[in-house]
Amino acid sequence: MVIKMRFIADHDLHIHSTVSPCCHDENQTPEAILEYAKKNNFRKICLTNHLWDETVKSEAEWHDGQRFCCVESVLPLPQSENVKFLFGAETDMDYNFVLGISPERYEKFDFVVIPTTHLHLAGNTVRTKLLTPEEAADHWIKRLEALLKMDLPWHKTGIAHLTCGHIFKGSVPDVIKLLPDEKLYDIFTDCSEKGVGIELNMKTLNLTDEVKNIMLRPYFIAKDCGCKFYLGSDSHKISALETVKENFEDIITSLDLKEEDKFGFVMNE
Repeated sequence: MVIKMRFIADHDLHIHSTVSPCCHDENQTPEAILEYAKKNNFRKICLTNHLWDETVKSEAEWHDGQRFCCVESVLPLPQSENVKFLFGAETDMDYNFVLGISPERYEKFDFVVIPTTHLHLAGNTVRTKLLTPEEAADHWIKRLEALLKMDLPWHKTGIAHLTCGHIFKGSVPDVIKLLPDEKLYDIFTDCSEKGVGIELNMKTLNLTDEVKNIMLRPYFIAKDCGCKFYLGSDSHKISALETVKENFEDIITSLDLKEEDKFGFVMNE
């Protein structure tokens, strides 16, 4: 009998520093983030500040602080003997499905996370404010399908926070319940074939069993389709880092993840 090793929480591939316009904690510096990684025995972390590549044209208006010159201002990143600190970015996709990073910029990053669920940004990622769970569910599917049609270096790409609070101002579980199993299987089969990483950062601690089961359904289907996963806190402040490891362990347990379910980028040196 072969005993499969439990998925080890040894990384965090989605973290912001003060360079991100939405990070308002002056203590969230690369140096502090490295200390967080050392404290939690992580062997790999990635700084993923928000990026909209100024060479990419968009009808929407994006924050000047998301330009490449701002994102690269963190370099060189501090390093540790036991922690590999990577240079990454979180880019976005506008309401015309234009991705905010050029191929030339992509090459400059170790890892890129792409959210398709920033559905709260009316005038940027969606044309107008979404008013119903049905609208949100429709956009959830269409934006992810649009991303998967792109020609990207999937081996160093992660799809970020598929069940985050930005999906809908009302009840996010109401949106997730509307996502058909059949459509999710199609989408995650495509993700598996492309080799893209699926991010796990949902806060499962303190959820009721009912809500937890609803929110975990897409990830169970992704796992069933052969998708690989990585951990990302999406932290914007130092205080949020205190419970990250505990939450990572809870979601690993909830999904019964093994090391074989881990995204290859995490394991590759």
